[in-house]
Amino acid sequence: MNDVEFKDHAVLHFDESGFTGNNLLQKEQSVFCYASLECHHEEAKDYVEYILKKYRIQSSEIKGSSLLKGMRGKKAIDEILTKFKGRFKVSVSDKKYALAGKFFEYIFEPAISSANSIFYEINFHKFISNILHLELSTRGEMAEEIFEDFERLMRQGDFSSLNTLFSNSNQNGISPVLEKICAFAMYNKESVIAELDGYIGERSGKWALDLTNTALFSLLAAWGQEYIQLTAYCDQSKPLSEDQSIFEAMINREDRLTSNFSGVNSPITFNLKEPLHLVDSKVVHGIQLADAIAAAFAYLLDKDNQDEYAIKWRDMIEESVIFGSVFNEYDYLDLSKLEVQRNAILLQELVERSREGISLTENIGSYIQWLTIELKKSPLQLK
Repeated sequence: MNDVEFKDHAVLHFDESGFTGNNLLQKEQSVFCYASLECHHEEAKDYVEYILKKYRIQSSEIKGSSLLKGMRGKKAIDEILTKFKGRFKVSVSDKKYALAGKFFEYIFEPAISSANSIFYEINFHKFISNILHLELSTRGEMAEEIFEDFERLMRQGDFSSLNTLFSNSNQNGISPVLEKICAFAMYNKESVIAELDGYIGERSGKWALDLTNTALFSLLAAWGQEYIQLTAYCDQSKPLSEDQSIFEAMINREDRLTSNFSGVNSPITFNLKEPLHLVDSKVVHGIQLADAIAAAFAYLLDKDNQDEYAIKWRDMIEESVIFGSVFNEYDYLDLSKLEVQRNAILLQELVERSREGISLTENIGSYIQWLTIELKKSPLQLK
């Protein structure tokens, strides 16, 4: 890190495509893209005016979703991407997988919080999240109903309804592993209530399932690896307007801290010059360009889009999409791997401990070590 030569200051603009707030199951918007662009105001204003004039756009501002409806608009977006190549970063999230991750965060983690680092170290969270995503994607109405109940619980903040969550978990069609996850949730509902009561539904807690804050923080952290100080202009957003405390803590923050999460070192601090600016895109033109970039990534991530622009833009994914973007990784469900077999047995162990009222975390590290040794000696023959 000491050998890195940092640039002085970046003026950054942020906007999204696919915002649906807490509703992560909306079928029309399956992917959330949050784009960031490094660009000074004057350059952005001049370039927006150039694009509007060159492509005869019948509007006073650039709107990515509108431009994608026609070939001329796609050409305009393509020119924007070419012009600012290397100067934008994007956070992308599959919303169903993000919801599965939130499920682990709010249903599992409160019960295992005293030893959560152990569970994260062995990727138990990814095992659970990927199973839930698979169920949500392939099992049909049963899985959809469970997740809709979870979304409703988190949006409304009514924890009295937790008793009815998964009430249909014993109906035909539910898989054995989802049944175990449902059982874990029911046995540990009190820990969920204790952890979240008074938070969900209040201020920023109203947006507990929204992805905006997480995406913005990750993007700023990524830019902080290149620039000494950052100034951020964001399109007006209800989640951001509710609570900016996590970003205010980064104002004039000069230390550079990282976190080792699942074996990857990632930045967790950055240096903001001043508080976030929540602005109108009609006034701050860089927001319009970020909107076009976000729309392009939402378009290229849709497998149904196979035109020349979608294919061309997919070459930008590796360069522009940051670490921390959220997508399913079904390798974490490959039962031929020791790690996955261990996590499958660990889930059963947690359910049994929950049923018997035994501590979920006491001696859990020793249990996992023993289980690892046993599986190395005698791997399970599972499909």
